[in-house]
Amino acid sequence: MSWATRGAWVALLGLLLSACGDSGEDVASAGPAPFERIPWVVTSGLDAPGAAEHAPSMTFDDGEVSGSAGCNTFRGRFTTTGDTLDISGPAVTLMACVGPQGAVEREFLDKLARVTRWRMDGEELVLAADDGQELLRLGEASLIGDWEATSFRQRDAVASLLPDTEITARFGSDGTLAGSAGCNRYSAGFTTDGGSLTIEPPVLTRMACEKPDGVMKQEQQYVEALPRAASYTVDGQMLTLLAADGTIVATYQAAG
Repeated sequence: MSWATRGAWVALLGLLLSACGDSGEDVASAGPAPFERIPWVVTSGLDAPGAAEHAPSMTFDDGEVSGSAGCNTFRGRFTTTGDTLDISGPAVTLMACVGPQGAVEREFLDKLARVTRWRMDGEELVLAADDGQELLRLGEASLIGDWEATSFRQRDAVASLLPDTEITARFGSDGTLAGSAGCNRYSAGFTTDGGSLTIEPPVLTRMACEKPDGVMKQEQQYVEALPRAASYTVDGQMLTLLAADGTIVATYQAAG
């Protein structure tokens, strides 16, 4: 082999290795799609009566999609390649859904099954059919509003509230969280960013309550749990605060 020929082979090999290195770097830096780890709620695309009141919601995270179909909850898997989106095997709970909720759920699941593409339109997520036809449009779900706690982390387990006690939370648009911790009122600052959540240590009033038994201990455990929240999901009328490891910090239902 001549030196000229050998030099050409070395140059070609260098180009191939460089291309492989660039490809690996691209794969490693691909990261999650821009719509992942954000709680979404359907804002348009459903014609069934009650679509606004029973709006389905979903979150895409680490290959799993889950949320509320309008009545039942669902969970499935998803993959993306470029602007394609494949949602497979959504398993739906089996609660009987009648009236508007049932109609909303049926239409939503039918359209979800037809989704093959996605695109971002500003801050909204558009789920589309293979020909690009818009099927569902989603906006970021908000935790702003009034909520009533149904459970929260107490030591090493999530447990419901003591009988005859009530814990509330109002997430304000001004970044303040306030409510009743069961006896005292509490307040704290909070910030959100694309589904992430930070809650400052709450400040409490100083009233003492003797009844029901254990209410003060429950109150202390609740306010200690809140700063552990790192993200949130909104599924229909349910709000869940999650720790950084994905475990539940607290669950709420919409007040009223």
